[in-house]
Amino acid sequence: MKSQLKKYLPALAYFYHHLRYKLLLLLTVSILVGLLDGLGLAMFLPLLELVANQDAQATTAQMGNLAFILNGLQSLGLPLTLTVMLLTMLVFFCLKGVAKYIETYLNTVYQQYFIRKIRVENIDALTHYSYQSFVSADAGGIQNTLSGEMERVVQAFRTYNRMLQQIVMVLSYMALAFLANPEFAILVVIGGAVSNYLFSTLYKKTKALSGQLVQSNHAFQGLLLQKVAFFKYLKATGAIHLYAANLKAKVYEIEDRVRQMGILNSIMQGVREPLMVGIVVMVILVQVNLMGGNFSTMILSLLFFYRGLSSVMQVQTNYNQFLSFSGSLENMSNFVANLKAYREEYGRQESMPFANNIKLAHLSFGYQKGDLILRDINLNLNRNETLAIVGESGSGKTTLMNIISGLLLPTQGQMSIDGVNSRDLDMRSIQQRIGYITQEAVVFDDTVFNNVTFWAEKNEANLQRFWTALQQANIFEFVQEQHDVEDARLGNNGINLSGGQKQRISIARELYKEVDFLLMDEATSALDSETERAIQVNIDQLKGKYTILIIAHRLSTIRNADRVVVLKQGKIEHMGSYQDLVDKSISFKRMVKLQEL
Repeated sequence: MKSQLKKYLPALAYFYHHLRYKLLLLLTVSILVGLLDGLGLAMFLPLLELVANQDAQATTAQMGNLAFILNGLQSLGLPLTLTVMLLTMLVFFCLKGVAKYIETYLNTVYQQYFIRKIRVENIDALTHYSYQSFVSADAGGIQNTLSGEMERVVQAFRTYNRMLQQIVMVLSYMALAFLANPEFAILVVIGGAVSNYLFSTLYKKTKALSGQLVQSNHAFQGLLLQKVAFFKYLKATGAIHLYAANLKAKVYEIEDRVRQMGILNSIMQGVREPLMVGIVVMVILVQVNLMGGNFSTMILSLLFFYRGLSSVMQVQTNYNQFLSFSGSLENMSNFVANLKAYREEYGRQESMPFANNIKLAHLSFGYQKGDLILRDINLNLNRNETLAIVGESGSGKTTLMNIISGLLLPTQGQMSIDGVNSRDLDMRSIQQRIGYITQEAVVFDDTVFNNVTFWAEKNEANLQRFWTALQQANIFEFVQEQHDVEDARLGNNGINLSGGQKQRISIARELYKEVDFLLMDEATSALDSETERAIQVNIDQLKGKYTILIIAHRLSTIRNADRVVVLKQGKIEHMGSYQDLVDKSISFKRMVKLQEL
């Protein structure tokens, strides 16, 4: 059943997956609204009969199979007078009003439930997405799907939900019309099917444009993200105007896609009603002149189809609008499925506090088979040891750090932590004890306190830890001098800070966490010499208190490391103390001399 639903009605399967019984409840209430509305309309025939003689009683002859309404009133002992007919009609429409209120309320509540569930699902899927898959993913596509596409998926739900409710209304009116006059109802349904066939080409064109719009939005978001990220370079080199032209081209492309969909929708809006009324007129002429139909029951059926006609037009309108959003719905479904397909795998064993060492045994890694970045790495990283990794660009330094931090899994060999294979460990418990400082410091557009404490509750204990971390990172005085002190806002990516201040904020954040490991990936290479030396003093003060792994571009920053590992083309070429390598390693000695020039 599920597979058939996904194959032939993928949108319905998607919405049902997220709403379950809620979607069925909405449709049930819509059925009730349609039936009550139809029963109220059915009372117009006996009312018309009584207009000529208000003292008479209505008869069931003109109501066809809907005569059960009047029969029911008679069984209750009620006379079929004008007053009873009016009050009965009022009761039906009052009940319809109650049902409509429930329908509208449920629509609002369930729509918000759907939005919340989609957003939470996206957040969870992205949270557990493997880093190895993320590095090759389309950043613009991810950004666009989580922001712009989210709103279009919500619009898809709104239009599809309205379409389903209108379909239910149409079916309700059709059922009542069949009861009143089956022949007339069948002819109108055939006419409606013909009109829908005429629109099918427009539907296909709209759906194709929707898919193209999604791709254009992805490209636009990707370009926009990069313009913000590389704004300084683009501005300084004068390339920003050329880049802007490329960005504007995407804007025009998106506008053109939306305009084409608007034209198609306008055509359908303009043609739909005249076409449907023309079909009804033809059916009436055929039944009266060729089939000798009962005009009274035909009028009652026409009342139902008049109501149904509005619903049919709404179905077609909403369906076309849904098709304009269907590309986003398909994209969202594929996006989440892809995130889940490459979900990070975690072992079941919780890690204990780090006690002894991390051991890499015959470890190799490559993103693709046969294309290894690291080859046969054998290495021990002892607790509270400071280990530095050096090597030429592309030698595998960052990849090795990514494996130690649990971002990547070995292709061959293994990594063990305190004797336990990393594949058997829940690496999240390890990563929570890792402090990570990169060349481009991570600074959030928020206050100093929230940046360092990661939005912890602002109580006395956390404030004490916060100020202690600032002192350890040698940025205590800077924060104290700010007008809002710890509540000073740092701006987008720390725009209000110097490079050194950014790094100190990053160091303070990691120290606030009470970590076991400090990983530093060229953390000072983008700083001036004076700032670098100041931060290096801070790092040296932490030596022996944490297990520190340093990737260094400037070799002067690793003089005090316990051991230095020299990588070359993915292999460990030499390993030892700084002085040992200067004495024994020709390549390391050459690197030192080059930096001394």
